[in-house]
This record gives sequence, structure tokens and C-alpha cells, in this order.
Amino acid sequence: MASLRDTVKEYQEELRDGIAWVAFWKTGRSWNAEDFHLKLGDYLYPEDRSRMEEIKQADPAAVVINGYYSGYLGEDRNLDELTAGVRRHYENGYSNIGEFIEAHDNRLPPELIEEARAAAHAAELPFSEKAYRDGEEPDPYLFDGSMSMEDYERMHRMIEKERSERMEQPILSGYLSNLGKYTEGRPAGEWVSFPTTAEHLKEVFDRIGIDGKNYGELHITEYQSSIAGLAGKLTELESLDELNYLSELLKMQFDDDREKFAAAITYGDHTRDLQDIINLAQNLDCYWLYPSVKTEEDYGHYLIEELDELELPEEAKNYFMYEEYGRDAAINDGGRFIEQGYIYNNRNTFTQWYDGRDVPEEYRVTPQPPVQEKEQADLDASAVQPALAIEQPPVLPIILSSEKPADKMKEITDRLEQGILGIYESDRYADYLRTMSKFHDYSLNNTILIAMQGGNLVKGYKQWEKEFDRHVKPGEKAIKILAPSPFTVKKQVEKIDPNTQKPVFDKDGKPVTEEKEIKIPAFRVVSVFDVSQTEGKELPTLTYELTGNVEQYKDFFAALEKTSPFAMGFEALSGGVKGRCNYEEKRIIINEGMDELQNIKTAIHEIAHATLHDIDKDAPERPDRRTREVQAESVAYAVCQHYGLDTSDYSFGYIAGWSSGKELAELKGSLETIRSTAASLIDTIDGHFAEIQQAQDKEQTTEQAQPEAEAAAPELPKETATIQEKEVQTEPEADTGASSEAPQPPQPEQAAPAAPYYTINEAAAKRAKDANSFSDYKQGSATAEYRHYVDEAVQLAERQKRRVDPMYHEKIDSLLDTYARKLAANMNKGYEIDARVPSILIAGGSNFPTRKKEKQNAARDSNYREWQDIQGLLDKIRSTGMGGISADDPQAVQKLEKKLESLEKSQETMKAVNAYYRKHKTLDGCPHLSPEQLEKLKADMASSWHLGDKPFATWALSNNSAEIRRVKDRIKSLSQQKEIGFVGWEFDGGKVEANTEANRLQIFFEDKPDEATREALKSNGFRWSPKAGAWQRQLTSNAYYAADYVKAIAPLTGEKPTELQRAHIRAQKVAAQEQPAQEQPENYLKAAEQTTEQNYNMIDGQINNTPTAAELEEKAKAGGQISLAEYAEALKAEKKQTEPEKKLSIRAQLKAAKEQTPKKQARQKTQDLERS
Repeated sequence: MASLRDTVKEYQEELRDGIAWVAFWKTGRSWNAEDFHLKLGDYLYPEDRSRMEEIKQADPAAVVINGYYSGYLGEDRNLDELTAGVRRHYENGYSNIGEFIEAHDNRLPPELIEEARAAAHAAELPFSEKAYRDGEEPDPYLFDGSMSMEDYERMHRMIEKERSERMEQPILSGYLSNLGKYTEGRPAGEWVSFPTTAEHLKEVFDRIGIDGKNYGELHITEYQSSIAGLAGKLTELESLDELNYLSELLKMQFDDDREKFAAAITYGDHTRDLQDIINLAQNLDCYWLYPSVKTEEDYGHYLIEELDELELPEEAKNYFMYEEYGRDAAINDGGRFIEQGYIYNNRNTFTQWYDGRDVPEEYRVTPQPPVQEKEQADLDASAVQPALAIEQPPVLPIILSSEKPADKMKEITDRLEQGILGIYESDRYADYLRTMSKFHDYSLNNTILIAMQGGNLVKGYKQWEKEFDRHVKPGEKAIKILAPSPFTVKKQVEKIDPNTQKPVFDKDGKPVTEEKEIKIPAFRVVSVFDVSQTEGKELPTLTYELTGNVEQYKDFFAALEKTSPFAMGFEALSGGVKGRCNYEEKRIIINEGMDELQNIKTAIHEIAHATLHDIDKDAPERPDRRTREVQAESVAYAVCQHYGLDTSDYSFGYIAGWSSGKELAELKGSLETIRSTAASLIDTIDGHFAEIQQAQDKEQTTEQAQPEAEAAAPELPKETATIQEKEVQTEPEADTGASSEAPQPPQPEQAAPAAPYYTINEAAAKRAKDANSFSDYKQGSATAEYRHYVDEAVQLAERQKRRVDPMYHEKIDSLLDTYARKLAANMNKGYEIDARVPSILIAGGSNFPTRKKEKQNAARDSNYREWQDIQGLLDKIRSTGMGGISADDPQAVQKLEKKLESLEKSQETMKAVNAYYRKHKTLDGCPHLSPEQLEKLKADMASSWHLGDKPFATWALSNNSAEIRRVKDRIKSLSQQKEIGFVGWEFDGGKVEANTEANRLQIFFEDKPDEATREALKSNGFRWSPKAGAWQRQLTSNAYYAADYVKAIAPLTGEKPTELQRAHIRAQKVAAQEQPAQEQPENYLKAAEQTTEQNYNMIDGQINNTPTAAELEEKAKAGGQISLAEYAEALKAEKKQTEPEKKLSIRAQLKAAKEQTPKKQARQKTQDLERS
């Protein structure tokens, strides 16, 4: 039985601080109490209202009181006064619980609800009391009792009707136009809705006049879509088969998937082209969409209240900065707030289901390709090369007579073999090397085919239009090359154990097989067109030529030295030898006295020797001397051609004689060796040359900044300079704590941390510069700008590391790396966008692509928003280590203990300062604060808003005390949670595990749960984690209460999850009580100390070691912290020692004798000894 005083004692802090409302009631002779908090608007939470109704039913005389609003209570009352105040309220009926419920109940009157329901039904609309009262839309997938079953069913009928009407709307429509008739001034076109059929599309082609002969080209001039944002992502040159493929995929989606797809389109990270969008439609599990989250504040509330990311007490939630917390979380997610809600990429694997080559057969609807010669080739990207000054041979395309793809491949392969033999004629060989220098990234077969057909710079039909704004001339025949066209087949293979890497056998000893998809490499014939077959905008010059400039020569030669596998040097060579490759000494020697151009050509020739022929001389695979010279000379010619060097002195008249009698396979192998070596050297030289240019640009920037800084600092008078030098010298001492009398030795400077740089696309940056400015692009300037931003972020991260605990350093480094990576991607994307459409000053006003420019501007805006989000990561770095302590933190208890120590120290300091002020009536000379703190506190007390007559107000001490109690409770809770733990269970179709390491309650299903189960999980705070492969939420008691409402995961035992957890807690407590305590030997010193120690708080093995008053005063004068209670006890003890022992009075002697007399033990307790 609990007395009123004991019950009030438990809730005395709540009655003093006046934050919570406390209900008191009686059950029999026992007193009970429970605290409650009101929500905004001073209304009861529904669950609190239900609880108060239960209390009212148990005791109609129950009262609900508050230390601030109710009388006879408050922070200045002691326990007995608080007990008397509660009893007064209860016996006089003040603050009765029934009146309290009525005053703080926001439910509407029944007659008003019925009137509103009748009006809704008259309009054939469902009625929801929750929506009518709070303005919140009801959840159609959760019946919460706020509407009748009739209204609930009516709402679902309306949703289904709306969905049916929406499904009847076309997903995507495009206006197909006959391009030939359009250019003739006789436009012909028709709207087509997707998905469609081949028969319908054939009828449309016939009506608009596309016959494949006179008119074969079409384009889509406009799009319309019921999915927001989709039409703006499509261009006029999209494939009809791909549009139909996408529409069929969207048609199969449910409403929630359709909404998520529209949100992902707006999010925009996989919407570069139609291929990307098709894959996006099949990878919606890579995104999380929260439709109800519209703002940063909404996201903060969702994370705290729904996902329990931070455990906040109810009274703190009114003061928590939800908006800032949601903003930081969104920046960390990389998410966006859009019309559909909040969306972000959950970093799940984005699978490339569609490679952009072959649309599945069932989705193809184009009756016949309009122009076979103009299909787009999916080729390896290569840098655009300018037309060479020398005269190019005419383009002579290969005309294939076959119709079937397999026959086309055989025919072009035969032509390829003939072309290889024809290359080794001296004139044709040089042509091949020139072609190879421009297409060094292409395969050997395609290089030969392009050279055979006279190609100089080739691209697909649509590539010329999209990338360079050029068009193929009428009547031109396409150049035929090969493009990869792999396909997958399903095949039964032996199952391999991932741990042992050995086959798995069944119980009969037979190998277990499984079906796997195997990609089979294949090729198809595609069409491209040479630049000479096109007309339109002039091509930009995208390569640099070595012109003989000394500075550029030095940089290029330095790049060659870095590329060379051997050391390079100059020596005098006799006999007209230009260079020599010494394999034994691993050296390349170049003859002295030659011009710069010859030095470079000779160096490339010798580097080719060192790269190809550094093989044991007796090895059978080492080529003969003549072959080695052919290979080295050919590589040098191709590399020099690539960089625009003069190659007029190269001659290949000996090629025909060298190749005579060699097999086709050997000749083809030699060509492949030359091609791969030249391509590797070109890529390596490009990389080293770019690095050298960037380093020089950085040095020039530093050199320019130093003179400016020196010029900006005027020369100071000698006296002033001396003062400043002294200030500079004393600053490190203040930082390190060193004494001015004993100067410390200079500390070595710590190396600056390595910045997490990522690659910047210099080629894209140059294209963007050329498209928008008449000035030349400075090589490496884009990388320099990027590194400048990253360097500033590194400095910010280092400053933050010095401010916070080292445990946060790893998180700061992770955020810094994310910033550098996302910034590089954002800048590269920005350069790509800027290069899409040139400035009107560059392109001119005639035929300016206005619509493309609008799309470019929209892409720029989107990219800028991404840049702003990335800059928000810097705010995240600044706030790391400065916020609250999450229960997910493995070091949460240690951090809380450290925080508790600081709070207790602050409490002692505030009490000591207040005591000093009461005694001296001034703060001057107070030993508990520094001079700076004293001045600040004096100014605070002098201000008009300072309340009270003491430095630290009562509310400050009370709040700090409450925070100490809260932190202690949280430490206790987390410690008990760790000791007792949580329990898991099995259910029909899976299991639930309490993952204490991840601090998550995880649900594992054997199969994918149905939609109703997924909705139930989501509505109860569980979220799917691809990384863990489970549905999960934070591991707290609330997680078990939430699990009670998910019927699909009910334990097989028939109990509720909360009942299982309670049983587990009881079992743990019983086990702890039954554990036998270890017997400890008797400590006689401790027993003696307990009988004689003056201060019981000093039981520490030393008798009477309580500090004296003099010792405490000396400690205070020295600036140390002392306890006023301890000081008072010391004075009291000294006073007792000095006073003579008083003789006891007669009454006192009789009382002492009575206490010493043994009392008779009562047989039975017949009445209560304490009046409640």
C-alpha cells in the first residue's frame, strides 16, 4: 500500500517544475499517480484521454494538478507542503479529473458531427471525423475508426473510380511528322498513343506518307503524357520501339509505382536519355518516396516521431528544431522535396535491364525501319578529330547484298580479310595508320573497315544530329562497321558453394544444378557516316597540336619521360643514329643536337621498342629485328599523327616486301599489336600531359597570389612591427599552454591531410567553354576550380575535427569524401549540359535551336539545385559532433556519462556562485568563475530582462537539475536495455530478430510479403532495408508495441510480441536474483570506519579524513571547486570539537534508558501505523 507522501515524493519534481500534469487517485487505501503532457493547443492526446477515462472510472474523485497552474504547489514547497497541497485538492474537489477531461477534450459535439456527415452524404462524399476536425486526409489503407464502414467503403469506391478514369488516359502520346514533307513546306503528321501495335503504326505511316522510298524520315515534334515531367525528357528523334517498350512497362505498374516513377523523373538522376528512363521504370526499388512529407520540418517530425531516430522526452519535443534536423538528414540522403513528397535514392543496385540495343521482340511496333542506311551505331566514344590538311581519299562504302543479319556478318568478314591483305601495300598501310591514330579506341576490325571505306571521322546518323548539329547529305551511302550485340541464354550449370567454391551435391551424391543467364558475345553490322558526307555547323577543334613552342615542348617531353618504361637521356651518337634503346641497362638514348620535333619523334619510336620488345633475346616469342622495326615505326607514326606532328619523312615502301609470305593470322596479329600499343601510349601521354599542365597552373596561381598579398600589406613602422611580432609569437603559447618564461621548442608542422580528389572531365569542360565563349580554354582550369572547392572543404573538416571528439572524425571524413565525389559528378554534369547547345553569340540567331536551349536551361536549373544540395554537406560537416546523442550510437552511454559529469559540475558551480553572492552581496572576487565569465555574468544581472536577485535564477538550477535526472534516467535505461536485451520470435513465413548491434528490430520474410502486409508494416514504422534484407525499425519497447498491430508477424505461440518481451524481462530479473552472491571477507577497517567516521560520505578506508574548513578555504582561494555542504559540515565538526561536553538532563537520561530497554515483539499488526 502506497501512502500519499510516498506517491508525492515520487512525483515531487513534476509538481515543482510545473511542466507536466499529474493525476492522483486512490484504489482502496493506496494512492496512485501518473503524469501527462498536453499537445499543442492544450488538448489531450487520444491515448491520454482514454487513460484518464479509466482513472475516472476507478476513482471519480481523482484530481489532475500542475505545479504552475494549481494552487498550494510550486518549486519553493518542500515534500510535506506538496503532500498537504495534493490532499487539499483531493478532499475539496479542486481540479477534478472529469472537469479536466472536459476542458481539454477537442472532440466535436455529436450534433455537429451528424450535421457535417449529412452534408457530406448529400454531396455523395465520404465523411471522416478526423478530416473534419483536424484537416488531415484519412489514410485509405488504414481504418482508424474516424469514419463509419459505410463511409470507408464509399471512399474506396471513389478511389477505384478515379483510378479507372486515370488508367483510361493515354500514358504517352507523340505527334509523328513526315520530315521530308515538312522540309518541303507540306507538313503531314498524326498523333499516336503508346502503347500501340505494329498494325496501327503501319496505318499511320501510310496516312502521313512514310513509304521508305520517297519519304523515309520521321520525327516526333511534340509529346503529351499523364505522367508529370516525362514528356520534357524525350527528344524528337526517339525510337518508336523504345517508346512503346516504356509505355508497356508503365501500363503494368500500380498506382503507387506510377507515382514513384513520376517522382523519380522529377528527381532526375536516371533520366539522361530514353534508355535510362526505361531502366528507371524497372528499378523503382532504388527509391524511397514519402508522399506525406512535403517540407524539411515534415521530414524531421517523421524521423523523430515515426522512425524514432532520436529518443526525445515529450517535454523536449516542443523545443526541438525539426526543420534543421530534417534539412541535415535530407542533405545526407541526397533527397529532394517535390510535388509528390520527399524522394531519395536508397543506394540499392540499379540494374541495367535494357542496354539500348535490341528492344524485346514483343514490344517492337515499327513496321519497317524508315531508312536502313541510317541506323544509329552504339560505338565506343572517341575524341572528335579535325579534318587533316592532307587530301583524304573519297568515301567508298561497302555495299552488302545480303538481307539476313547472319549473312551480312559473313559477307563483311570476308571483305575484312581481303582488306587486311590489301593494307600491306605501302600507300594503303599509311592510310590505315592515319585512320588508326584517329580511332585508337576502336577495335582492329572497325579500324580496318573504316580505312577500307575511306572514313576520316565517322558517327551514327543520329549522333551527327544530336551531338554536332550536322545532317547527312541526301543520297549518301553508309559506311559499314561492326557493333557489339551480345545476348543472354539460360543454361543449367552446376551449383557452386560460395564458401568452398566447390560443387554442391544432393543426398544421392549427384551434382545440384541451377539455371543461370550467360551472356554470349555477338556482333551485328551497323551504319555510320563520314564527316565528308554531312553538312551543317562547323566542327570545333578538340585536339591540340605540338607547334614547336618551347614551353609546350618541355611539357610534352616530360610527359614522354613519365610514359617511358626506361630512363631517357641525351648522348652523342655516331653513324647518323638518332636514338637507341638499351634493354640491358634499361635506358633510352637520344642523339644530341637534333631539333625538338625530331627529339619527340625519336623518343616515341624508342618508347615503342621499350614497351614491345623488352623480352629475353633468346625467347621464341620475341620478333625478329625487321619486325621489331616495322612495329616501332608504325606505332611512332600513329602516335605522331594523333598529335598532329609532321610525318612526311616516314616511308613504308618496305612494307610489301616484309609482309610477303606471311599468314593472314600473323599479319592481323601484328596489326592488333600496333593498334593496342599506340592506343595505350596515347592514353598514357594524355594523362601525364594533363597532370603537368594542372601542376603548372596551380604554381602560377600561387605565384600571382604572393605578390598581390605582399603589395597589399603596407610597410609598418618599426615600433608597430615589433608589437605585432610579439603578438604573433605569443599566440602559439596561448594555444598550447606554454609559459612565456620557458619557450617551447618549435613543433614540426603536421602534413596537410590528403584531399579526396575525383576526376574532372577536362574534355567536357573545354567543349563547354568553346560553346559559350570566344576565349580559349586554359587546360586544367576546371580541375583547379574543383580542387579549390575541395581544399576549402578539407580546411573546414580539419577545423571541425579540432572542435569535436575524435570519435566523430571518421564521420567527418566520410562526409568530406561524399562532398568531393558528388561535387565532381555535379561539375562534370554541368559541363556536359553547357556543351549541349552553344550560346547564341557563338551559333548566331539564324535557325537557333530554341527548344533545345529551353531544355538546356531546365537542365542547368536542376543541376544548380543539386549543387546547392551538395553545398549543404558542408553544413552537415559543421554540425557533426555538435548535436544530440542517438541511441544508435555504440558509445551512447559513455557520451551520456561525460555529459552528466559536465552538467553536475555546472550545477555545483551555479550553487557556489549564488552562495558567494548571498554572503558578499557582490560577485567581485568570486573564485568559482574566470574573470571573463564574471564580467559577462555582471552584465547579465545589470540588464533589464534579468529576473531575481541572484546570479543564477531558480529556474536555471531547476532546469539543469531536471536535465541531470533525465540523463541519469537515460543512462539507466540504456544500461538496462543492454543488460536485459530483447527477444525475437518466429511467425508463419519468417522470423523476427532483435539485432542489438544495429539497434534494430528486424523482420525476415521467407517470401516477399503481400501488399496489405507491406502497408501494415509501413503504417507501424517499419521500413525496408536492402542492406539488411529485412523490414526494421529502432530497437525500443515501442517497436514491440508496433509489432502487436502487424497481424502477419504474430508469434507462433499465440502471444503478442509485447507479452514475449515482458516474459523475457521477468526471466532475466529472476535469473539475476537467483544468482548466488559471492561471499566477501569481513572488512574490519571498514566496520571501524563506519562507527567512527564523521562524514559518512567519506567511507573510503581512511578514518576521519574529512577535509577541515581551513583546507577547504585554501582550496577555494586557489581557484578550486568546493562543496558548500562539505564546508558547512567541516565548520560544524570543528565547533563540536571546541565545545565542552554538556551534561544530559534528567528527561534526556530517562529517554536514553528507555531506548536501551529491549522491546517486546508484537504478535500481530492489528492496525495501520500510518494514516494515508
